[in-house]
Amino acid sequence: MKNIHGSKFKLIYTDWFIQDGERRPFGNGIHPIIREFIQHIYKNNLNIDPYRILQYGGDEKGIKFDHSELINYFNRNFPKNIISLNQINDDDFIYIYPLEIKDTLSALNNHNGFELNDIQYKWYLRDIIPTEIIEHLKSGKLKILVSLMHDPLYDDYNINQFELQMNKLGIDGSNIIFLGGSNFKEYYEKYPESRVKIYNGHLFIRGYADMMKTFPTIGNLGYMCELVEENDLDENKIRPHKFLCNNKTMAKPQRAAMAYFAIKYDLLNSGKFSFIQKIDKKTLYSHISKIIENPNQTYIEKIENILPYELDTHHLSENEKTNFGATNNMKDWYNDTYINLVTETFFGKNVFLSEKIFKPLSNLQPFIVLGDYGTITELKRLGFKTFEPFIDESYDLEIDPKVRMSKIEKEIEKLKNKSIEEIHDWYYSIKDILLYNQKHMYSFENYECFEEIFEKIKLDYEKQTTWNLKEKKLL
Repeated sequence: MKNIHGSKFKLIYTDWFIQDGERRPFGNGIHPIIREFIQHIYKNNLNIDPYRILQYGGDEKGIKFDHSELINYFNRNFPKNIISLNQINDDDFIYIYPLEIKDTLSALNNHNGFELNDIQYKWYLRDIIPTEIIEHLKSGKLKILVSLMHDPLYDDYNINQFELQMNKLGIDGSNIIFLGGSNFKEYYEKYPESRVKIYNGHLFIRGYADMMKTFPTIGNLGYMCELVEENDLDENKIRPHKFLCNNKTMAKPQRAAMAYFAIKYDLLNSGKFSFIQKIDKKTLYSHISKIIENPNQTYIEKIENILPYELDTHHLSENEKTNFGATNNMKDWYNDTYINLVTETFFGKNVFLSEKIFKPLSNLQPFIVLGDYGTITELKRLGFKTFEPFIDESYDLEIDPKVRMSKIEKEIEKLKNKSIEEIHDWYYSIKDILLYNQKHMYSFENYECFEEIFEKIKLDYEKQTTWNLKEKKLL
């Protein structure tokens, strides 16, 4: 189906550069010195990677100046709608000034910084937004759009502070849009008079489906990465392990809790696990106690003693054991196990889907997900099939994190106590579901999460007359 809603919008970029003979926009909101540095590199054909030097090294840069999927969506569908400031006309288009956030929303309000040629640069975003942009935002002709699609929205403080900053400049909150990787309706419960508009979508699903088509490939950990296929399945062969569970960064409650269950139920002998980050028992207790009542100190000490517990990262330094990306996919792990214990990015109220849940879907594995409230429900909405009644998935409907984790624990214990033969027979009884999920995963190669988002934005602004506090939307 042809995208139509995004065609009603135009993205405004204030600064451009020439690369390989093509005119390209800088990300908005970056320091002038960064623009000058990159322009100098491309103008003089220097063999320098400015993004490695400035975006990814040294101090964190809160504002992205390389682009993400927002501009890619327009490049794919409406390339002529990516324009300069002087191309704003008195017409029916909705004009958008995008700000893409690299790290957290604090970049909107706090100092951003970088170092170049031994000189430190610091700036506030509000000080470098062009005057012409401010005037268009004040008039309502232009909307400022803050994109944090690669992460969930949960930072109500910085959203509200940004609105207040813009209000001081004369910009009404109704002209401020936030995009995130999760719904954040509770923001309005805390700030009922806020006029900002918040939308969400699942950014990673298309990228993951695209990546699947590149397999087999060498991942960034140096080994061949492949997906499990139907011809890899052998109903006459009992696999050696029940569970597969990969955990990288451990400083999250759901991952620390997974390590706790691994010790409590002696799961390490029943599966392939990784818990690669070394953290102390005090930190472990702090995380685990958030979602498990009265955790056993002995189990926590045992966790501390086994960390790091590794599968494919022994050769890396401590600083390298993070940000592996989605590519790494050891096919043998999936062929040797039956059930994936997925520790998603967050264990909160609003669904955020990452490559962690897409890996079992694409590798023919059923799963239990230690993730956000409503994750299973959202996967079903997207067309995937899940695994009741063999796995009681009512945990997905528990908004209280401790209750949700308690129900998950019961399912893990239940599966631990089943024989490997029972697990094997069940696995092959749902073979059609597993194959369906993998095929459905491939179907997202043309998925456009921004299409649904821009449809909602378009409808909101077309109906805009006044802000209805009770319904938290523009009418």
